[in-house]
Amino acid sequence: MARLPWPFPDGYAAFRYSVNVDQARVPRATLAGEWGRHIVDLGGAEYPQIMAERRAVLDTDPSRVKVLPGMEPACWDLLLYYLRDLALSYPTIMHMDEQVDGDPDRFHWRNDVLGTDQILVLGEESTLPYGPLEFLAREVPDDLLLVRERDGKLHFDAGAVTFAAAWSVSFDVGMDMYEIHGPVPRMTGSGMTARAEQFLMRLPADQVFRRVNWNIAASPTRKYDIALESLPEWGRDMPDAVRRGDAIENCQFRIELEHFIRLPMTGAVTFNIRTFMASLAEVREYPRYAAQLAAILDELPDDLATYKGFIDLIPDMVAYLRR
Repeated sequence: MARLPWPFPDGYAAFRYSVNVDQARVPRATLAGEWGRHIVDLGGAEYPQIMAERRAVLDTDPSRVKVLPGMEPACWDLLLYYLRDLALSYPTIMHMDEQVDGDPDRFHWRNDVLGTDQILVLGEESTLPYGPLEFLAREVPDDLLLVRERDGKLHFDAGAVTFAAAWSVSFDVGMDMYEIHGPVPRMTGSGMTARAEQFLMRLPADQVFRRVNWNIAASPTRKYDIALESLPEWGRDMPDAVRRGDAIENCQFRIELEHFIRLPMTGAVTFNIRTFMASLAEVREYPRYAAQLAAILDELPDDLATYKGFIDLIPDMVAYLRR
């Protein structure tokens, strides 16, 4: 809870989708702690555990990394941007040496926590054990998405996604923003998809922005990987927990902290997602949080609750949070 980016402002009691962006790298105090100081929140003591789950997913399912033709330079751009940022944000455990042996394209990356020690040469994939996008995905907890403009629209053309919330990187890759957000109630029809696309198209290169999204996870467990690719492994979690009678307290309030960055070398835009979770039992330890979440769930329109996938659980969740 100390790291949780609580998504609702004080006094907020009704949720609707919006382009709720603000400046990144600005710390926000919460009832339990603080969030937002860095672009990448490693997760504190949970970092090795989170990365072990991510690496296991990548080892067993290579399809979680998709790079369409022409996106390779953007993947290298993203890799260097993040490794540099990590070294600046966490200098005691992460290190990035540049111009190794006098070569401006040669870098030395070290991650003391995960034991990574890698010399890499910009643009030469043979100097990495994986492609640049997957290499980065094995170092950070964030899902990594890259978009570029084609035919006057932004398309999701590369990604390394292991912790998707009931969606599939293999299915969505190559889609434009209207195709991706088509199923979201009230979003495209209200003009919000168009506004979001214009915001990303005009994103300046010298500023980083963020937004927070939320859901109740489809599995009442602390599983990060609830992507459609792994549906057979988690699809029975909620029905089984409901039958046992311990579903509600273990329902996971799943928060996605998203960052938007225009990369400096290629101009591609990255849209990255860091997932946080807290059970409703943990949320209830903070009465103001519990009361606010209960009010939002109680007011949530049926179409949004159906899209998010938890409409049948709302009465029990609200009663539990208010008890």
